[in-house]
Amino acid sequence: MRRAGRYGALLDGDLMNLLFPEREVVRVLLDGRLVDAVFRVEAGEHARRARFGLRALCYPHLLRRLERLPSGVLVGDPVPWVETCPLPEGVVERSAAGIGRLLEPPVVLDAVVVPAVGPAQTRHVWVADRFAPHARRWVVSGDRRVDAAVLVAAAVRGVGLVTRWPGPEVVTAADSPAGRPTAGTAWLLAEQTYGAWLAAGARSRRRELVPTG
Repeated sequence: MRRAGRYGALLDGDLMNLLFPEREVVRVLLDGRLVDAVFRVEAGEHARRARFGLRALCYPHLLRRLERLPSGVLVGDPVPWVETCPLPEGVVERSAAGIGRLLEPPVVLDAVVVPAVGPAQTRHVWVADRFAPHARRWVVSGDRRVDAAVLVAAAVRGVGLVTRWPGPEVVTAADSPAGRPTAGTAWLLAEQTYGAWLAAGARSRRRELVPTG
């Protein structure tokens, strides 16, 4: 399976056009698993963070606390006031009336893709299924031969299955996200994806600046 684009993902252009037109993709470690994350950047939040010099904030406890704060509404609770004191400007708003959240998730995670270099195996399906509460899940097989056990596992778990040789073909479609997410987890996955996207973009820009010849 050849690499696609500057962000290190293993999805090639044909698969992106077939499954995820007009989306970004990046290779990222999510929940301890190396996968391809397909997402949309929240342009307003990205621009706002750029103004404040804010990057990805991958801190589960902080994100759970921020998630409980209403966005754009000041509350008088002293606990979050104390907990967020060390945070940089642009994360929360403080005034005599209380504290409010400014930070929002920087991306919308549309899909998690587990690429298999060779034939897809049930273990690829189990990895994809870990993200059931948060996004559509896909397994991309590097071989057109698909074992019956893999087909059954994908169908039961609602995981989409695609073969990419000799041409991309959808074997089973991915179901919508299902299950109850743990507090703060969806936001953490968004921050991890955003951080990988920013880092990949920075690496790409550095390569472009390297003189050749």
